[in-house]
Amino acid sequence: MTPTFEYKGYLGSAEIDLTDDILHGKLMFIKDIVTYAAHSPQALKTAFEEAVDDYLQTCADLGDEPDVPFKGTFNVRVGLERHRRAALVAANLQVSLNDVVVRALDAWLNEGGKQPQPVHINIHLPESRTLVSSASPGQPSWETTRVH
Repeated sequence: MTPTFEYKGYLGSAEIDLTDDILHGKLMFIKDIVTYAAHSPQALKTAFEEAVDDYLQTCADLGDEPDVPFKGTFNVRVGLERHRRAALVAANLQVSLNDVVVRALDAWLNEGGKQPQPVHINIHLPESRTLVSSASPGQPSWETTRVH
């Protein structure tokens, strides 16, 4: 895991350059490029905090809105089939597609980034077929069932 600093909602990296014998970093997860450097870990932390303060002050002086690391929304490209399967699960559970994605992401994050155990959900469709779906990767499988 990359070592990070946190200050005023901003995250900063901490890296070492063995060639130049210096520590350096940058503000993470923003579009603007803000870097800092120092010769000791404590001085790097101070340089990081000064860089955040300077960035915020520069934005204010220019009348610009500072970029923030996280806005709470992001686009995810999941592919047609995964999108379809997730929409079917959401409809079956009577929740939003967003809720399904949040639950899946929470499950994955709670496992420390490891693949969570598959969760099987059977969705009964009018064509007398059942979509057997899971949270694990792979294609859905169809089971034909007889409706009485």
